[in-house]
Amino acid sequence: MLVIGFDPGSISFGIGILKKENNKISYLYSEEIKLKEKDFNRKMKTLWLRLNDLYTQFPIDSAAIEEGFLGKNVRSMNILAKVRGVVLGSLIASGIELNYYSPREIKLALTGTGGALKTQVAKMIKTLLNIKEKKLGSDESDALAVAYCHLLHASGGQGGSFRENRPPGPPAKAFN
Repeated sequence: MLVIGFDPGSISFGIGILKKENNKISYLYSEEIKLKEKDFNRKMKTLWLRLNDLYTQFPIDSAAIEEGFLGKNVRSMNILAKVRGVVLGSLIASGIELNYYSPREIKLALTGTGGALKTQVAKMIKTLLNIKEKKLGSDESDALAVAYCHLLHASGGQGGSFRENRPPGPPAKAFN
């Protein structure tokens, strides 16, 4: 099973692709797509084209994305919603299902605590995937963490509550 994880952003967009075979999760590819164009629509076209290149290059079975953080800046939330829409549209066009996880679920799956720091998650993903030579960017390691979380959930492994192919909404309550 090949899973692509996304850490969406309008300036830097994280991608992480993992493979699960014989109950072993391994690193395949990751990158930070730098969206440098000033025009937002051109940025979204760049993102769309790069995502479709990746879907052609890798036989992706499933995708996962971090649910949006509801902050106070409405403009930022609006921009991020549009970025997420481009991702969803590209996946629908490619016939790939999208799964949603809250930041807390991802942190819990990777570190055992939902309140982990980003640096703790980044260190854990490098350790779990045995990534030694490659320096991962912050968005890249977050995307890998999202993909890893999905692979754990999809196989009934450890982590937060299972929510496959669920539209975004309030976080589900974890089982105690």
